[in-house]
Amino acid sequence: MCLSALVMVYAYLGTDVLAGNRGLTNLTESYGALERVAVWQKALQWLPGANGDGRFFTLRPAVIAWLVRIAFAGMFAAQAWAFWLAWRTRSGSIWPWLIGPVAGHVIMLLLVPTNADVFFYEMTGDLAASGYNPYVWPLMAFPEHPLLALNHWIEMTAVYGPVWTAVNAAIMATTGTDAVAATLAYKIVLGVIALVLAWAVYRFTLMLTGQSRLAVAAGVLVAWQPNMLVETSGQAHNDPLMLLLSTLGIWLAIAGGVKAIRGGLVLIALSAMVKYVTLPILGLLGLVRIVERRRPRDWAGILGSWVLDGIAIVAVIVAAFAPFWAGPGTLTEMFSEPGRLYTNPVWFDTYMLLDYLFPHNVARTFADVTRAGLQVASLGIFGWVTARFVKQLWLIDGDQVDGRGIPAWAGPFIVAWTIVLTTLALLPVNSHPWYWTWPVVPIAVLIAWDARDQERPTLPRWFWWYLGFTALMTLAYHTRIVHL
Repeated sequence: MCLSALVMVYAYLGTDVLAGNRGLTNLTESYGALERVAVWQKALQWLPGANGDGRFFTLRPAVIAWLVRIAFAGMFAAQAWAFWLAWRTRSGSIWPWLIGPVAGHVIMLLLVPTNADVFFYEMTGDLAASGYNPYVWPLMAFPEHPLLALNHWIEMTAVYGPVWTAVNAAIMATTGTDAVAATLAYKIVLGVIALVLAWAVYRFTLMLTGQSRLAVAAGVLVAWQPNMLVETSGQAHNDPLMLLLSTLGIWLAIAGGVKAIRGGLVLIALSAMVKYVTLPILGLLGLVRIVERRRPRDWAGILGSWVLDGIAIVAVIVAAFAPFWAGPGTLTEMFSEPGRLYTNPVWFDTYMLLDYLFPHNVARTFADVTRAGLQVASLGIFGWVTARFVKQLWLIDGDQVDGRGIPAWAGPFIVAWTIVLTTLALLPVNSHPWYWTWPVVPIAVLIAWDARDQERPTLPRWFWWYLGFTALMTLAYHTRIVHL
């Protein structure tokens, strides 16, 4: 893992920022990305390989692409190997298994932050810390701001939830507008959150199964996932915070049973105020109250609980938005952003092939049809999952628990949670490698849950296909050659 991480760090540091952007991988293909690489090259002049003039040794674009491919392949192989060893080894503690990921996160602090997202966090956070509402003011309204040149979506206002904007403001109030110091702070904060998330999955799974081997394997699957390293300590994306809050909410609800559902909903609502992708999980958890249906008059109590749940969720949303609310326009960019990009390798690579073989309007039609069609397909999957989940809840009494005191609805909920996050991460056309950290958390919990009563735990057939598909998607996304 560490060797692969180091190879990736030096591959991107070897980018020739003065040679233009022809033949580069998509992480460094734009002139803005090259500017961000140059900033990092200058900051890391103390590393071996620096030229002393603010740059590093240069590598040919094809060499960079193949080194990054080899690095990613090595990291995914390390994840699969570590998980398999953990799955087969009787271990009582996860701590030894975190040595590799911790070291990997430290090395990833050196990875060039070529993605503009972290600089968007920084500038919107600095605006919020300086008294400007980033949901009202687009970045380009501040042409003298020291972080503007490192941003890409300068015409946009804030697109993330207000909880994340508040976190941005706190970080930027601490670091100031120095791009290197602020970016390093984000990398450290998000890397630590990713490790805490892996530990939370371990503890949650240990509670569910009572088996340390299964719990350690679940934690290892999350901690060693290459996307979790590269997209946090490497590229500084905010997804681990969203995942941590939602996972804690689910853990609380299952640990406390029906009585703890409202507390779980509050935590999941907070996660949605980072990224609203977890909103469907709110609905699923709210439906769990159906298990309290025993007599016709119980529906009045259930409806009353739903009303109170709704009030709690609305209270979280209102409190989070209160410092930034400026009318309905506050939400405009948040709902417009997913429609801007077409990035899922499955669909985008097909689009490029069609564009190469046929007139451009054929590829354009394909893009339009897949964008709308996959949105409809996602909604269809959510509808099917909801119907299936309600049907299972209808057969459960609210007092049913297993030998460990885990409520009977936990299993169906974990399955529904897995399907929803996997669909949101992998199916739509606007899908990125940092989205592919989402399903690894419920999948890790699910495989341990399914194996809890097996004398010799086995993995589902789809598991290795899932790991391989994630690896292939990541390679296709990050090492696609552009501007040939």
